[in-house]
Amino acid sequence: MSKTKTLFFFFMLVLLSANTFLSAQNSNQREYLVLQTGDTLYGTVGYINEKGVGRDFYKKIRLADAQGKTKKYKWKQVSGFRWDGFDYESFWLSKSSPSGLTLTEPRHDIDYSDGTQFFLRVVSKGAVSHYELEWFNQGNSTLWSKALLKKTKDKFLIRADLGLLGLKRKVLRNYFSDCPELQEKLAEKQFKKVREVVAFYNGNCVE
Repeated sequence: MSKTKTLFFFFMLVLLSANTFLSAQNSNQREYLVLQTGDTLYGTVGYINEKGVGRDFYKKIRLADAQGKTKKYKWKQVSGFRWDGFDYESFWLSKSSPSGLTLTEPRHDIDYSDGTQFFLRVVSKGAVSHYELEWFNQGNSTLWSKALLKKTKDKFLIRADLGLLGLKRKVLRNYFSDCPELQEKLAEKQFKKVREVVAFYNGNCVE
């Protein structure tokens, strides 16, 4: 094979590899809605209203197609979506105990029959999954959030931190009673971030 042909084939190989990488990257970044029916719809998701006097969640989630045509979906029609680079999952949290917005409530029971729907941002998934519950205070455009953790078989989530005040160490020690090594590290304040606690549990406490 001549040097020219060799260079040509090498160039084509690099070009195809680059296109494959970009296609995969674009696929990972694409926004979508997952309906309760199981259908996945791709487009541009509208979740937070940035145009009003104060920022807030849309009462209906929007999905715009490639032509710019927008369709609205009630929250209860949606089981999850990808927006702004993050995945969100639908959870129905009990009305009788935590509303999802009580800052000091350590436990949030899941109640699909008589709960309030929230979309939790997925931080990581595993034997214990890490979510963030986001909300706006009335009249305030700042998006607040709090870390919630859920083991696979649990029917509830626990509050893992108090924002700038740090981890809820007592709550976490009780929750991770199945991992004495993690309890000890929490007591000794070896972890400062929720993600550190989650990573240790998933990497060292699960058989």
